[in-house]
Amino acid sequence: SGNDDIWITGLEGGIPKQLTANERINDGPVVSPDGRSIVFYSDRTGAPHLWRMNIDGSDQRQLTNGTGEQSPRFSPDGRWLVYRTAFGRTTVWKMPAEGGQPVQLTDKISTAPAVSPDGKMLAYFYREDENAPWRIAVAPLEGGEASKTFDTSRSFSTSPLLRWTPDGRAVAYVITRDGVSNIFAQSLEGGAPKQLTDFKADRIFSFAYSRDGQQLALSRGTVSNDVVLISNFR
Repeated sequence: SGNDDIWITGLEGGIPKQLTANERINDGPVVSPDGRSIVFYSDRTGAPHLWRMNIDGSDQRQLTNGTGEQSPRFSPDGRWLVYRTAFGRTTVWKMPAEGGQPVQLTDKISTAPAVSPDGKMLAYFYREDENAPWRIAVAPLEGGEASKTFDTSRSFSTSPLLRWTPDGRAVAYVITRDGVSNIFAQSLEGGAPKQLTDFKADRIFSFAYSRDGQQLALSRGTVSNDVVLISNFR
């Protein structure tokens, strides 16, 4: 239809099932830890907000009504959603996963929030101002100042991605150099990031660990840009 929609399919393949129709969903979706529901971004009402539905696509309902909420992530216990606001000064927020009053967690420019496997910490990219380099921060999910920060050479030419490793000892992210993306992991103990993949071509658009930590799924491909010359117009 020309719009992005959410589909579901089995891990072994099979016939995909469409869950949304004629949406413009360019962020998410995320599945709840119990596997029963999906939270996603939609602008079906004319403005981007977070929505929730059952895993089969039923009972679709709006969760937020703020200033362009995106990049939702569940806490491991399924009680909380963390997300970023998309308009104005981008900041990170949290709210009850079933809906409720949102709480602002950051005041600096920040994005790509992710909750640690034990549910206690929050990792996100941030920078001090529009011209400052991006860094990684790790802070309590309850709120407060970051307990750890790390330098990063992260390129934001694609959607920002930040994931905790399953053991909770590092955060993983994508670095794109000369059009080629690879995944790196930054240990919370410090030191240089460790390169996890060694691709020689293509961009990585998204990635995620399996819940048992044994597999890493990712989407890769190329990006093409065309130059068009328009003349003799008024």
